[in-house]
Amino acid sequence: MNWTEALIWSAGRSLILAIIGTVIANGLQTWLRGLSGAKKKRAWGGLLLPFFAPSLMTGYCYRDTAMSLIHFPWAKEILYGLIVMMQAVPVAVIILEFSTSPATSATALYSGGLMKLASTERWKLFLTSRFQYSLAAFGLLFVLSFQEADLAALMQASGWTEWMFTKHVGGLALQETISLTLWPILIQIPFLVPIVLWLGKAGDRNSNKIERSTVPQLGCDWLCTTWISLAIAIVVIVPGSQLIRGIFIGFGSLFLQPSTFRELSDALLIAGTTTVGTLGLAMACRFFLIQNGSFARRWLLFCLLIPGSMGNLALGLMLAGIFQTELFQIAYDTPVPLILGEILAILPRTLILLHCLSRMNFPASEHLVEMLKTSPIVRQRDQAIELAWQTRGRIRFITVAIVGFWAYFEVMLPSILAMPGLAPVGLVLYNNLHYGRIAALGAKLALAFMFPFLIVLGVLLLRKVWSRL
Repeated sequence: MNWTEALIWSAGRSLILAIIGTVIANGLQTWLRGLSGAKKKRAWGGLLLPFFAPSLMTGYCYRDTAMSLIHFPWAKEILYGLIVMMQAVPVAVIILEFSTSPATSATALYSGGLMKLASTERWKLFLTSRFQYSLAAFGLLFVLSFQEADLAALMQASGWTEWMFTKHVGGLALQETISLTLWPILIQIPFLVPIVLWLGKAGDRNSNKIERSTVPQLGCDWLCTTWISLAIAIVVIVPGSQLIRGIFIGFGSLFLQPSTFRELSDALLIAGTTTVGTLGLAMACRFFLIQNGSFARRWLLFCLLIPGSMGNLALGLMLAGIFQTELFQIAYDTPVPLILGEILAILPRTLILLHCLSRMNFPASEHLVEMLKTSPIVRQRDQAIELAWQTRGRIRFITVAIVGFWAYFEVMLPSILAMPGLAPVGLVLYNNLHYGRIAALGAKLALAFMFPFLIVLGVLLLRKVWSRL
């Protein structure tokens, strides 16, 4: 497969996955809005769980399976496409769920059809209805599947990312590699437009109301539950069982690797620095979006999304070329290229995350917090602190944890931009995974996976103890 064929294959596969994924996401979103209480929370938890499964875990599980299907390439492509779609569909559901009320309602759209308007006017109405959010979800699904590189390299799935990664490792000249990355960027630009328009609504002052669906369940309980169950089984349970098995078989070998804890600390240091930089830049962007006009904010969004939307492989190669030039070479053997690359890569996801969380307002609780803060009674002031955590603090903590999780498990950018002597655990595991599934490797991956969760659990316990004191 040459470069042109790899691009066409990736674009065609991504279009198919985006179309199917958009249909599934619309069905899931309609179903979720019909739920309530604990059932809705469980459904959301089950839906989002595959999205947070890192590519290291799925790659560890399915690499040997993909290699065994070398004589059945269609089966391998179907397996790879299914995993990618199951991890990307939750993002599309989030886009649909946290969208604002459209300018054109379903009633207005129906009335426009009865009036037999001109085609141009009917398209304008159509693009200002809820269809614009489906279009944004479609664009995001295409971009996520088109630029996916980590799992594609481990499973050797056909496409431009696997082709370029193989050629880059094989010694392809960096200048030629960078020139080739321009084509994937150009292909993704049209699909970024609806995402930019969706994010641009972050500054609209009259768009805080979330439209509630009045569509009935339509008997899709069984289909939606089946999809979520299959996604959890394929993306979480099967790889997770392999990790558990690796812990029991290869745990003893971890003590024979003194570098493990240094690799964990390197990963944590990079993740912490990246998280602070990404959240600072994302909050500054949101402030700018709210304070400025429509054209200015959407142009800024478009410019900011371009680097992160290249895909981590293309972005890493581009930054490697930039920092090898005479002007920036002084920073090449420092952590600057890697941290900058991770900030640019995670920024689009962080903006979407902040945009969605900004819709979760609790005006009554926030008003009560402000009143209790000024109370002369100490107990009521303490209650204000706890209530502030329940309304604002918990959401902010979850935001920091999610962004840190993304930075911690980033593997493609460290494999290209990590300075000599810097070996985050994700990079070490990713390099070793190309040689197959080993029990000691599974134990190390399980330890790397549990490490951030133990930190989060420790912070929550400390907060609970502090609040009681």
